[in-house]
Amino acid sequence: MDFAEHYKSSSLNQRNKALVKELSTPPPGAKDLYFLTQYSQSIWGQFKSCIWKQWWTYWRSPDYNLVRFSFTLAAALLVGTIFWKVGTKRENTNDLTMIIGAMYAAVLFVGINNCSTVQPIVAVERTVFYRERAAGMYSAMPYAMAQVVAEIPYVFFQTAYYSLIVYALVSFQWTAAKFFWFFFVSFFSFLYFTYYGMMTVSITPNHQVASIFAAAFYAVFNLFSGFFIPRPKIPKWWIWYYWICPLAWTVYGLIVSQYGDLEDTIKVPGMSPDPTIKWYVQNHFGYDPNFMAPVAVVLVGFGVFFAFMYAYCIKTLNFQMR
Repeated sequence: MDFAEHYKSSSLNQRNKALVKELSTPPPGAKDLYFLTQYSQSIWGQFKSCIWKQWWTYWRSPDYNLVRFSFTLAAALLVGTIFWKVGTKRENTNDLTMIIGAMYAAVLFVGINNCSTVQPIVAVERTVFYRERAAGMYSAMPYAMAQVVAEIPYVFFQTAYYSLIVYALVSFQWTAAKFFWFFFVSFFSFLYFTYYGMMTVSITPNHQVASIFAAAFYAVFNLFSGFFIPRPKIPKWWIWYYWICPLAWTVYGLIVSQYGDLEDTIKVPGMSPDPTIKWYVQNHFGYDPNFMAPVAVVLVGFGVFFAFMYAYCIKTLNFQMR
């Protein structure tokens, strides 16, 4: 017996076809199915779910966190032992340049490491995000903000032991204000480097391209940081880039917070009588000792800007290959 032909000619088939036709036509006065929001949870609910997910993802990624924590510890010990107690040596410009270079190099090394190590994590998480966003689990902004916030406690812990080690071994002045500014500048510098790495992933198809893109700006950041070429000596047609260079504001904050108020004299070749350190910092590097508040605002602003660009690009750009 051909069961398909038997069913086709049966009354059951006729009833089912009539039922399908009846149910496919909405009754008079019926309204289309409608939801007030695209997602089942509010923005805050989505953010809480995403931050919980990111927290466990970071906690269960020891290869990422241990690498950057170990590198930071090694960099802090390396800088501290190489520049052992040089913070107390301020007799001439060479001593001052050496200790400023130590602060600058340490922050740069750790910052670049943060930028490089965060890129693979963000790239992998972005693939998961594409799938879960397509399933309607959450939108782009709560996801991006959750990943931004998840970085803060780790960077804070990283900065805490870095600052204590470097500050103690190099023997900077132990005053609450100076240590706070050193910690503040280091924290937001590490943070904006981390967010810069996240941003480079969001605007490129994979973390390999992101690392190349990020590395292209490291040399430019170095050149316009104000350490190798002080701001008064930068050509006027390039000074605009100095003011938008994140590393320049880091160097500004580190130098001014530690040496911008010192009235001790320093030996400068070809200058007599010996000027004060405060005068030298202000005239050689072009740093105003009373400019720390704007420096703090700009450092926070760079972190916010890179985080916002990461969130915006995650939302608007899609690098799915299928």
